[in-house]
Amino acid sequence: MQAAIYVRVSTEDQARHGYSLAEQRDACYRRAVSLGAASILEFADEGVSGALLDRPGLNALREAVREGRVDVIVVRDPDRLSRKLAHQLLLTEEFEKAGVRLDFLDFTWQDTPEGKLFYSIRGAIAEFEKEKIRERMTRGKTQKAKQGGIPIGFYNYGYSYDPETETVSVLEEEAAVVKNIFQWFIEEDLGVNGVAKRLNEQGIPTRKRKNLWHRMVVRQILTNPAYKGLWRYKGIDIPVPAIIEPHTWDKAQEKLREARRLWAGKSQQDYLLSGLVTCADCGNTMTGVYAKWWGVKDRRYTCRKSSQGARNRGCIPIKMILAAPVEAVVWEQVCSWLQDPECLVTAALEASPQAEEVRCELQRIERHLKEVEKGRVAILDAMAAGLLELDAQTKNKLGELKRRKERLEQRQRELAAALQGIEGAAGKLAEFRALAQEVLAKLDELNFAEKKALVRALVTQVIVSGRVSPGKQGLNGVNVTVLARIPEPGKSGNITII
Repeated sequence: MQAAIYVRVSTEDQARHGYSLAEQRDACYRRAVSLGAASILEFADEGVSGALLDRPGLNALREAVREGRVDVIVVRDPDRLSRKLAHQLLLTEEFEKAGVRLDFLDFTWQDTPEGKLFYSIRGAIAEFEKEKIRERMTRGKTQKAKQGGIPIGFYNYGYSYDPETETVSVLEEEAAVVKNIFQWFIEEDLGVNGVAKRLNEQGIPTRKRKNLWHRMVVRQILTNPAYKGLWRYKGIDIPVPAIIEPHTWDKAQEKLREARRLWAGKSQQDYLLSGLVTCADCGNTMTGVYAKWWGVKDRRYTCRKSSQGARNRGCIPIKMILAAPVEAVVWEQVCSWLQDPECLVTAALEASPQAEEVRCELQRIERHLKEVEKGRVAILDAMAAGLLELDAQTKNKLGELKRRKERLEQRQRELAAALQGIEGAAGKLAEFRALAQEVLAKLDELNFAEKKALVRALVTQVIVSGRVSPGKQGLNGVNVTVLARIPEPGKSGNITII
């Protein structure tokens, strides 16, 4: 008989009940031996809540059951298996269907209607206890906050937090940076991005000791009331040491509100291809900007990323492409596809991987999956034979294999969907013909929003390479490639026709 033991402990269990993995392991091993087990597999989860179903040890146990390597599972009590009744029932049914018997040390399991009822009641009680514990902890944290205490970890930039004494103190070096951030933002003609840029230029390290400030981090500091001495926890203001004066914080909020008001009042330009254009030279997406270039202010697309924290700044020198000519090229291509639906399908297929290429990659994925599974089984067999301990290194290796398997399975699903799309492309042609005729009939009546929706329905990407020669207009020196998207059956309704 092949036996498996499952042990689990969370920090909360250790504190409240004195449970330990060693104690559970010894007791379960003795029971498995008394049952006449020829070999014993061990599966463990340490520091993992029983409310979660996705646990490394439990997942490995379920996999072993599916592979037929287990006849009986020994657990101290149902709570160790799960603290949620629904999960207990799900696991019990799964194990029963696989022909595996459950054996609990502190609970008598009877495969009868009465036994299952009692098992369900006990699981419900365990789940209720878990919820009560969570409720008491939440209530305790809220009460502590109302009394001015720190209910959870306090790790804001500029402060130091001692979890043992639950005290917050000011870190003078970081506090000086916080004061500069507020001063620069309020008193100088600097926006949030400008402040982040100055911090980066001065090489001031972040909390993680990196010399890269992102504008969103600066904004979070400017809007955090903790710096004026009030830290908010679920709507409760908790006093903490102040780094700046309240009136300084208020001035910063006023400037932020004013900036939002001014931005909201600006006339917004429309960009037909926003989110679709990519620069082939630097790899960045190209966003729409209304900017002056060679003395002419107009709508343009640029790959330049000026916000602080951006990993790729874009082409050097800066690339600015007039929006109107690019949009005209793409719109003309879209209209030609509507005139000739077969042309769209051909263009989309030419830009897509061929079916044979996808099949070959699928075969490679399947081979990799088999290798991962072989490696996982080898580790489990070595543990069963006593050649390996379930130490941190082994857990990490099993976790790495699990994550690799999940990534491979995700890619496998993507490739399968792509293959289905390629093979079914011909079947979409008739449907697209009907859609094309409907759109063509009212093409001149489409407003900007409808044109934008139509472009997104038929275009998957616009790739721009090269740049306009200095002083030239239009697309001199620029190549524009439009990649087609075959409309999915049943999704043509996304294009609104008035």
